[in-house]
Amino acid sequence: MDLRPVGGIVYVPAFTDLKLHDITSGPGDPNIEALDMNQPAGSPAFFAGNSRFLTRKLWGFANEPPYFHHGLYTTIREAILAHAGEASTARAAYDAMSTYEQDCVVEFLKTLQVLRPRTQALVVDEHGAPKRWPPRGR
Repeated sequence: MDLRPVGGIVYVPAFTDLKLHDITSGPGDPNIEALDMNQPAGSPAFFAGNSRFLTRKLWGFANEPPYFHHGLYTTIREAILAHAGEASTARAAYDAMSTYEQDCVVEFLKTLQVLRPRTQALVVDEHGAPKRWPPRGR
């Protein structure tokens, strides 16, 4: 991936489609927002709640806990498991993975960080400290 400036601008792959998606399982899903701010204030649609969310960018994802649109999940795994609706196929693929493969997905998502200026290590933990990779024993 080439991140060299072009005309003074650095283009960064955000890893998002910038679209709204219904990622809930229906009316009783606890992840639905109580109000739909995309609807006229005070209208029945406004009070019906919101189940459509903008696809979150993955660039810098690990720097931005808590997770999910409402920030109620403290772990990446909880956020993955909360996906339903239009994300059901991706969630089913994750569920079909071995525990090791699921752990690999979570570890990959942890690497999607924006590093502090002057960071020298190529691999860091969630606090920005250098991390040995691959871990011993693998």
